Amino acid sequence: MRIVKDHFAATSGAQEVEYQVLLPADPREGERLPLVLHLHGAMSSSRSLELARPHYEELFREGEFPRAVIACPSTPTEGGFYLDWPDGGGAWETLISAEFPGHLAKTYGPFTGTALIGASMGGFGGLNVAFGDPERFAAVAAISPAVFPGETPQDVPEKNLPSVLGELHRAMGHGTGDAAAYTRNSVYGRARANAERIRRAALPILVDCGAADEFLLHEGAAYLHDVLKELAIPHEFRLVEGAGHVGPAAETRTKEAIRFIGAALRRRA
Repeated sequence: MRIVKDHFAATSGAQEVEYQVLLPADPREGERLPLVLHLHGAMSSSRSLELARPHYEELFREGEFPRAVIACPSTPTEGGFYLDWPDGGGAWETLISAEFPGHLAKTYGPFTGTALIGASMGGFGGLNVAFGDPERFAAVAAISPAVFPGETPQDVPEKNLPSVLGELHRAMGHGTGDAAAYTRNSVYGRARANAERIRRAALPILVDCGAADEFLLHEGAAYLHDVLKELAIPHEFRLVEGAGHVGPAAETRTKEAIRFIGAALRRRA
């Protein structure tokens, strides 16, 4: 597989967005491929795709991942978070869900389908985008997603809001604790609002988290698991004993999440 590095002038984010694309090494004229949006975590960049490249390549060689266009844009953490901000503050969810795929389609499309995979902040973004428009996506896999054990600004314990997670928590409520905005920007709020659509779309969903996550994200992942069960939304939930937010187990779990996406795309082929 080969990596292409590029950038484009995004109107949604109102700035130049750098991105990387992982492609089959042997392009075939007229071939239509699925698109995989690989969303990086906080304080990261499109280099996340370079780090994951060996997993994609290994699974492709083993026949467990199809020929695909895999793309990762660099997006900001604070002031980004894969959210659309009010008052012209940037529309990063719109960029991920619409503008960036549209830009890629001009060169690599049209696509046969689109899947989402992300870790931490990227897991939050992937779930939010997929639950907001479930019919559009072939699958979503979230590794250690940045979700909280509560559904309103007041419900989330302070211990679950260290550092950048506290910034995300405030950003979901537009920095003012706006409960309606918080719900609109919440994975739970979208799951509840669109439960019937998600079920009808038969969206393949993976939620994976280490049971020893240093940022207590396993508590949010377990809460999400319970909400999805309550809503009768089929999904796969993996809570990996002894695993933290990073480390060797996280690498293995990333590979398994890519395998999950690959299986979903192969079923659609």
